[in-house]
Amino acid sequence: MLGSILIAGVLSLGISSGHDQGIKNPQDSYDQQGIFESGGELVEEAVRACEKRFGTAVYLPPQLPPVAFTHQYGRCYDMEGGLDEHLEIHYLNRYKPDNDYKIELYPLENKQRLKHLSFQESELTDHTTVNFFKGPINTLQLLVVEKGNWQYLLTAANGASSEIRKQELTEIAESLSYAVNSKDPAYAKWGAFAVTEAKRKYNMDVVDYLYMGRTTISSELAEEKFKLWLKEGAREFGVYVTVAFHPTTHQFISIRYKEI
Repeated sequence: MLGSILIAGVLSLGISSGHDQGIKNPQDSYDQQGIFESGGELVEEAVRACEKRFGTAVYLPPQLPPVAFTHQYGRCYDMEGGLDEHLEIHYLNRYKPDNDYKIELYPLENKQRLKHLSFQESELTDHTTVNFFKGPINTLQLLVVEKGNWQYLLTAANGASSEIRKQELTEIAESLSYAVNSKDPAYAKWGAFAVTEAKRKYNMDVVDYLYMGRTTISSELAEEKFKLWLKEGAREFGVYVTVAFHPTTHQFISIRYKEI
């Protein structure tokens, strides 16, 4: 399975298997007519199509990799009832194959599991978990993060002269996190924290989420309560997660779990 993922990465990113990364014939790496004839469209149109299809807002990372692109296009894959329903945004440079970057958004209920890949796990500044995978040379790099109602897959070429690395992908994820959090209600920060910590504690996926409300206990203590539903294989159950924090400084104090 890992081999097929890496081969697919080579093909989808248009990465050369040789060592010559110089200017190529545009037709070697980019067929504009073919892209649009096969369903590609302007990014704005693809975003609107997927927002309509899935009934939820799409937020793209404000930050792009610090490299030059010559083209960008999108596509909303809306196959009825299929697990491959997702939004894809592709940035590329027709003359520099290593300047290749792709964003894929999957609804959380249809997210890609990718358990066969060896990820490096880390956290963004708001405690959102990100997972990074780096394949062999001339394949791909992948950073996975969940924000809002979407799973984001940020993919870049892993060529010999690639300038998009883990740091750049992480910075892009940070910009996404800030953009989404700024649109979310005040409790969203603690909701994301509750989901992350519950997944870590139980080693299960959170498949449903309900905000239960805030309780202000004193000038120095407040609590946000959430109801989460966890599932892994045939096992599933609910849990109440209560996050305590300082209402003025927003400093985390404690977290409690109560299984339903």
